[in-house]
Amino acid sequence: MATKSSPAHPSLRRPFDFPIIVALFHPPLAMFRTLLRSLSFACAVALATAPLGATSVTPPTFTQLTGRAEAIFRGEVTTLRTELITRGESRAIFTYVTFRIQEILKGTVPASASADHTVTLEFLGGTVGELTMDVAGIPRFSVGQTELLFVEKNGQHICPLVAMMFGRYRIQRHATTGAEYIARDNGAPLTSTDDIALPMVAAAFEARVAPLRAAALTPAAFSALIRDEAARVHTP
Repeated sequence: MATKSSPAHPSLRRPFDFPIIVALFHPPLAMFRTLLRSLSFACAVALATAPLGATSVTPPTFTQLTGRAEAIFRGEVTTLRTELITRGESRAIFTYVTFRIQEILKGTVPASASADHTVTLEFLGGTVGELTMDVAGIPRFSVGQTELLFVEKNGQHICPLVAMMFGRYRIQRHATTGAEYIARDNGAPLTSTDDIALPMVAAAFEARVAPLRAAALTPAAFSALIRDEAARVHTP
């Protein structure tokens, strides 16, 4: 399937003015000084003052997550494309992730959706050649993964998911039973919608998550809860 080109968005037609919480460039040594001169002032301040990995995102409740989302859908990652964009003295890498939509649970898919039921979401960060830009708190995806996403303001913020990593849920398969289950961005099984409001550690340890897989929500159960919550919020 041909890769879709990302739609032009107003945020890509003006100098970068979004807040970057933590952004780390990893250039080859020969490019380092040139790249530092090309970083925007906002990014330079973030690099100088923010501790590594210290993205400050308040965990939402299930109600808040569902209510804020403009669209909630399940989809499979089909393509990944990265682009280094330079505008004046500002420079940033964006990753464009295309999903084949399998199920829409709330709202309509973003405006970039195409007739073949794919949609492309725009994330700050990624790798172009030898240059890497890491942004703490923004999920990373791989082709072939199936995801359940809570989407808002695609192309307008550094991450098009509600509360960044809190708006991404992986659909995993149990290695032994083959049963599908829902996992958070860090790999921890989601056993209840109450888990959504829990702080998210950098990574879930196997010794902790293994016993929880059997109790994790299935994709069908989580989808049903989302539909019910979305209907409840919009019921007069």
